[in-house]
Amino acid sequence: MARREPIAPLKVVFFVEGNTDKAFLEAFVPRVLGPKAAMRVVRVGGKPAFSSTFFEAARFLDAGYASAFLLLDADTEIPEEIDRQKRQLFEVFRRYGLTERVQIHMAVPMLEAWLLAAYRAHPEQSTHPKRDLARYAGPDAGNRIGELAAALPIDLARRRSKSLDDFITGLEALAPARARQAS
Repeated sequence: MARREPIAPLKVVFFVEGNTDKAFLEAFVPRVLGPKAAMRVVRVGGKPAFSSTFFEAARFLDAGYASAFLLLDADTEIPEEIDRQKRQLFEVFRRYGLTERVQIHMAVPMLEAWLLAAYRAHPEQSTHPKRDLARYAGPDAGNRIGELAAALPIDLARRRSKSLDDFITGLEALAPARARQAS
């Protein structure tokens, strides 16, 4: 009989702008990757700070993390502008040879639009996702991001938000079998 080695948990690090993103990921990612996936969320601050995360990403990847995800608000729904922002960040990681294990995802126009996808079609066209989310989920929605992420109907939200679908596809690519089991 073959001896079985324990399977190491999938480890993923996320670099995000702030607490809203952190709360979202902590509630949402285990729903996609399964509860045994290990994750670390690092708050970076505003968009300009993301170009300096290459060193931290390299350290996590050297420490055995499968992938580093950069998740930030696009602050626009204009595809050309989103592509430009992603290319600029990607170039920084390319210079340091990290592109194979780094994924850059933009929430269009911001993360609250992903949660808004539970309530309305075309959430990425919202000009005020925070306000619209509060209208549907209640005035305290901003303080309940984790709760809303835990209840988000994933299939519906994926159909309504291309940027959320792209993010989930990136997660699923890390551990397709685990992702299928979790859903």
